[in-house]
Amino acid sequence: MIPSSGFTTIFNNQYSGKLSQDDVSSMKPEKFLICIIACLLVAVIPTAMAATETTVPPSVGGTIAVNSNPPGAAVSLNGVYCGDTPARFENLTPGTYVINVSLAGYKPWGLSNGIADGDVLQIGVNLELASNASATGGSGTIAVDSSPGGASVTLDGNAAGTTPAGRAALILNAVPAGDHTITVELAGYPLYTRNVTVIKNQVVQVNADFVPRSLTITGIPITTTDRREPVPLSPAMTIAAVSFAGLAVVFRRS
Repeated sequence: MIPSSGFTTIFNNQYSGKLSQDDVSSMKPEKFLICIIACLLVAVIPTAMAATETTVPPSVGGTIAVNSNPPGAAVSLNGVYCGDTPARFENLTPGTYVINVSLAGYKPWGLSNGIADGDVLQIGVNLELASNASATGGSGTIAVDSSPGGASVTLDGNAAGTTPAGRAALILNAVPAGDHTITVELAGYPLYTRNVTVIKNQVVQVNADFVPRSLTITGIPITTTDRREPVPLSPAMTIAAVSFAGLAVVFRRS
């Protein structure tokens, strides 16, 4: 039970004791000042320290939204079918994506684009009708080379072979006239994609010159302080400094 009069002390919302009015009146000023400083340190410093804390927001990934005219076109990301337009892909890992859009009777469409955390990439595609070359029949040739060699080649999503070493080309004969998609892939390099139109009895040259991925080093930035400029104190440090200065004065007088 808490007494009805006097100076009551409470710690952590729990009754911990009581000082009578005579005790407070007879208390030396030095002791009373120490009590006040101790209360300030216990009550203010944790609040000030909590106010200075910062939180790192969680990663939300990126978003790619694809619409096409006409709708219903197949959408693939990095060579993997993901759905038909209109389509929206969320929580994607930041990085570079190759977006391909295809629909029967229309020219295939492709784009390579990078997204960062929190980015929303909106893509609108007006698909073009396929050329009349395929309707006329016949076939042509596609010659694919890469630097460096040894890359895997796909034609319209089907494996077509591997580029030779050096500047020699992989020859794809008897390719039906019309629009086609060539993909060249080599470990350690970004995916290469190109849309080509094959014309009867002609050769289409595809050159994939790979550029190594840049090395990204992530870490904690280091900030330096100019020694010639004073360093501002945080609220907690300011209160502590004033409190200890008061204690020093009290003990010096006692």
